[in-house]
Amino acid sequence: MKLKVAIVDDERHCIETLKYDLEESFSEKVEVLFECNNSVECVENLRSIKPDVLFIDIEMPGLNGFELIKVIKPKETKVVFTTAHAKHAVEAINFKPEAYLLKPIELEELSKVVDELHASKKPAIDIGLSDKLAISTTEDIELVKHSMIVYAKASNNYTEIILEDGSNKLISKTLKFVSAQLPESSFFRVHKSYLVNLNHIERYRKADGGMLIMSNEAEIPVSGDKKEDLLILIQR
Repeated sequence: MKLKVAIVDDERHCIETLKYDLEESFSEKVEVLFECNNSVECVENLRSIKPDVLFIDIEMPGLNGFELIKVIKPKETKVVFTTAHAKHAVEAINFKPEAYLLKPIELEELSKVVDELHASKKPAIDIGLSDKLAISTTEDIELVKHSMIVYAKASNNYTEIILEDGSNKLISKTLKFVSAQLPESSFFRVHKSYLVNLNHIERYRKADGGMLIMSNEAEIPVSGDKKEDLLILIQR
């Protein structure tokens, strides 16, 4: 099974070189899903594409590599930092990358990283549930498509899930637990009490400290420390 990767680097020649090495030297192990030269484009791509590994440059205009990781908060996607500067190595440790490769990247070093990542990749088991959230009640377990969820609201140790058909589901799980079950490319924690489906956002109102208007006309408050990350995600 091939390792699905993406490359983020503001220097086009670095993208082309890394892509060439990956596709020519490891064609049986690696498939490059996309490459982009800025962080905003990367965030947009990740809303619909799920690579196994992100090769991320650190020094980039706008959001640098570290800031990008803070925005996308990858769980299942592994990170490999690529940079021409060894000075970032200490800070990079905080982000727990799979590797830290110095440019120009030696093929031997790249080979070690690819082999380790490929060996750790588990075969995917497709049972048709990857786009559904299991909601357990006292009577049954309902499988709800992610696209039907407008937002989720914390209520002590319970979570209320609001669906696009107007129905609500109350489950005995914390919002943190529910958030971990949903794809980061589509869902974002805008407030300690709210998790929203980015695809159901109709508009962002700047007044009142920041408020989201959802597709069901619900108004969701946005925490001050979440505004910057949210605006990056919703602006195209």
